[in-house]
Amino acid sequence: MNASHSNRARIGRALKVILPLAVLGAGVVVALMVLESRPTAPRAEPTERQARLVTVTPAEAASPTITLDANGTVEAADSTTLRPRVSGQVMALEDRLAPGTRFEQGDVLARIDDTDYRLALNSAQTDLANARAALRVEQGQQAVAERELALVGTEVSDDERDLALRGPQLEQARAEVEAARTAVEQAQLDLDRTAVRAPFDGIVSERSASVGDVVATSDSLATLAATDVYWVDVSVPVDQLRWIHDAGPQRSGSPARVRYPEAWGPDVSIAAEVLRIQPALETAGRMARVLLRVPDPLGANAPDSGPQLLIGAYVTAGIEADIPADSVAIDSGFLHENDQVWVMTADAELDIRTVDVVYRDAIEAIVASGLDPGDAVVTSDLTAPIQGMPVRVQDDAPHDPTENPAAAVREDEDETVAGDDVRDRDGLDLRLSTRLPIDRPDPDAGDAPRS
Repeated sequence: MNASHSNRARIGRALKVILPLAVLGAGVVVALMVLESRPTAPRAEPTERQARLVTVTPAEAASPTITLDANGTVEAADSTTLRPRVSGQVMALEDRLAPGTRFEQGDVLARIDDTDYRLALNSAQTDLANARAALRVEQGQQAVAERELALVGTEVSDDERDLALRGPQLEQARAEVEAARTAVEQAQLDLDRTAVRAPFDGIVSERSASVGDVVATSDSLATLAATDVYWVDVSVPVDQLRWIHDAGPQRSGSPARVRYPEAWGPDVSIAAEVLRIQPALETAGRMARVLLRVPDPLGANAPDSGPQLLIGAYVTAGIEADIPADSVAIDSGFLHENDQVWVMTADAELDIRTVDVVYRDAIEAIVASGLDPGDAVVTSDLTAPIQGMPVRVQDDAPHDPTENPAAAVREDEDETVAGDDVRDRDGLDLRLSTRLPIDRPDPDAGDAPRS
């Protein structure tokens, strides 16, 4: 009884070990059978990289000069506050000194009441006449004293002789005449100054007095601006200063043209030149400040009434700048990030070049180095461009899709699939695609019967 019970126990323990092993073995066998029986796809053979289709344009040699656009404000080169040289009541103002009144140097702009000054002149002239009469009397007395000294006949010293001949009295009389003459000149000058004259050719900017005002020599009558030359204070980027120069003793400044389209229209401009490059940058924009000199800003010397600048006007200016020789001009749209240009080499490869850009605007970019005239600049917008990647233009591989439509389809599909194989050699994501075989009908075999 005990032996039978012991055998059953051993069999139970053996089954607990054998059954899990059997199940595990059966699972392994089934898995191997599934793996052996799954369909397999042939590994795609590596395909040759297809050249990207691009468009190119040749780089052109830049002109020796370029026009730098700038904006600025017009100001008078010379302006002054008109003040009377004598005090008194304002009796008249030329054209009431209305702002905008034009005048020439020496024109009378205001008149001060001259009554007091005429009286002062008459008084000074009377004093001068009295002094001259006193001088003649003293000269006569000197002649009498000289005859008397001759009758005495005694030898005297020079000082005694001078005193005897009334020398000091004669010098005093002459000095009084000179003082009276100076007083007349001063009175005449004060009288002349009652007519307030223009110090230069100009225009009235602002009036500060009216007829009837009593003014002193420290009071203002008007503000005047000279019209022979205006200045335009423009702002340019600091990196453009190297291409312009200011005027010097033996040279003119860089030529410029000033435009005021709001007043003159878009096609009218007047000549100017760079006078000075100012020593301080703008506080806000950190731009360089350039002072342009505009001669004859009101067209006074023009045969007909030419364009006229207004003080305080905001204008645009084009400054002619000399650029380095052998520079190249390209469309600014072909200049990419970090001043890079895409060029198609003679080996039909993409060359990504970093160039030296000396000027750019919304239309054009000027390259001083890194690009030569005639280089084929790629104008296409490439996604993920790679240095050395093959490129081609339309004429490089002409083909007629109607000759072999299936081949054209295969080529397009190969470009689509294989184009994703390698996106970037320099660190971007590398993606490989696995292609399954595609059963395509033979275009030469005709339509096959369907089963």
